Amino acid sequence: MASEDRHRTHVFEVSGRWSAQERSGEIGLGGPQTASISVPEAFGGNRPGTNPEELLLASALSCYLMTLSHLLIGRNLGALRVEATIVGEVSRTPGGLHFDRIRLRPVVNGAGADPAERRRIEDTLLEAEDACFIARTLRPVIPYTLEPRFME
Repeated sequence: MASEDRHRTHVFEVSGRWSAQERSGEIGLGGPQTASISVPEAFGGNRPGTNPEELLLASALSCYLMTLSHLLIGRNLGALRVEATIVGEVSRTPGGLHFDRIRLRPVVNGAGADPAERRRIEDTLLEAEDACFIARTLRPVIPYTLEPRFME
């Protein structure tokens, strides 16, 4: 990436539509891709579709996985298979809905038994969470924890 690209502002735009009567809508995800959106069932919704809560978590998860992949390849650990789940806990407060906590749970498959390699992998998992700019954006307002697991 050229130096000037690193320092310029990048603009992203998402469009959407919403029907108050149907309590559902659609948003664009880039290119021709769209996603149906609706009120979550937990909050009285009854239509299929994703919601702002899941989209926020999906954004954080995709940023983490892409950042992690970049770091693993750079450290010659790219042969590992990593899957992850992200869990968000939302509660109702007198001021409205609030994210109480986000837990990021990567699962590393194929981690060797060598303690030094495992430590390198653990360090990389932590560094990816720290380097992901979506996590850095969320972390000051939502407690954000990393809970890795290793599968042999």
